[in-house]
Amino acid sequence: MRRANFFLYCSLAGRFGSTMKSNGDMPSSPFFHFDGSVVSSAEEAYWVWRDIVSVLFDVSLADAKAVDSFRARIDSYHLGPLLIGSVESVAQQFRRSPATIARSGVDHYVVQLYPRGGYAGEAEGRTVRVEPGDISILDLSRTLQTQAESFRNLTLVVPRSLLEPLLKNPDGLHGMVLPGRSALGYLLSNYLRTVHETAGSLSAEDGVGLTAATASLIAGCFGPSADAQEPVMAARRGALLLSVKRYIDGNLADPDLTVDHLAREFRLSRATLARMFEPLGGLAGYIRERRLLRCFAEITAPGHAHRSIGDLAYVWGFGNEAAFSRAFRRMFGMSPREARAEASLARRTAQQRLSGSLGEGEPTLAQWIRHLKG
Repeated sequence: MRRANFFLYCSLAGRFGSTMKSNGDMPSSPFFHFDGSVVSSAEEAYWVWRDIVSVLFDVSLADAKAVDSFRARIDSYHLGPLLIGSVESVAQQFRRSPATIARSGVDHYVVQLYPRGGYAGEAEGRTVRVEPGDISILDLSRTLQTQAESFRNLTLVVPRSLLEPLLKNPDGLHGMVLPGRSALGYLLSNYLRTVHETAGSLSAEDGVGLTAATASLIAGCFGPSADAQEPVMAARRGALLLSVKRYIDGNLADPDLTVDHLAREFRLSRATLARMFEPLGGLAGYIRERRLLRCFAEITAPGHAHRSIGDLAYVWGFGNEAAFSRAFRRMFGMSPREARAEASLARRTAQQRLSGSLGEGEPTLAQWIRHLKG
């Protein structure tokens, strides 16, 4: 990626970006607009597009020639705890890797209706195929790799804290597809279209009022399909695995976070724990990966720029800095110091763009997504 274009969309958003629409005396939902056709070239539009969507996905085109005919358009509304938008672009690859997950710092759910086009690929082991009219749901805490056709979709971003409590098996949603011809698919697609069509006249208070109903409808449409995919015992194992994973995430700094400790905490045998985490690369590997993701987040965070990398590694359970650096490079493709330098450069560049064109505190689509809360 060309560094000269990093966060370029921040300056361009000043020309096509965030606004507040008004409905009489009642301020309407904040609105973000990007149209690649008004940028000076298709290549520039592509780099702006990459930066805009980087909080969700890493994107790439099939070859260099495809850049010359690139196009994209986004119209997005901030409805309080929810975001809904229309997105249109050309064929491309979408990827969400462990590094993307760590860098973005978001774990929302994304629900997408495809009136035109679709995609095929893999959502952390699940084969996914979306046809025109279908609705998919993605978990941003999980990895993904897809190939999209030229498309237009309606994208709804829902904070995990709103949807997860309504589901028996929230880990089972990633990559699920509701066929557009199904009754539930028809119901949900019409609802999403209605919300998007009226979003421009909704106030922030209206958006907050829609939140519970929207989350309940999504859970009602996708939940039964997730539950029907496996027997009751498998669902219970999924719930138990989720509990263990949450416990691990809450205790990553504990040096006593071991297989024996978890076996005692959850009254499980070591063999049972091993079977549960085998698809995730083993329990020890899973703990190491979660600690590395936490280290990545803190090493690249401005609030921890004064702390040594060795100290941060030690806090999150790595006693040997050299071994930590090797593990970090294997996972993220760069050293901890390179990651910190890249993050620092990105912040400086973004601040220069913001101070030069947007002014302090101007909202952008990426900022909305990062700070979305239930």
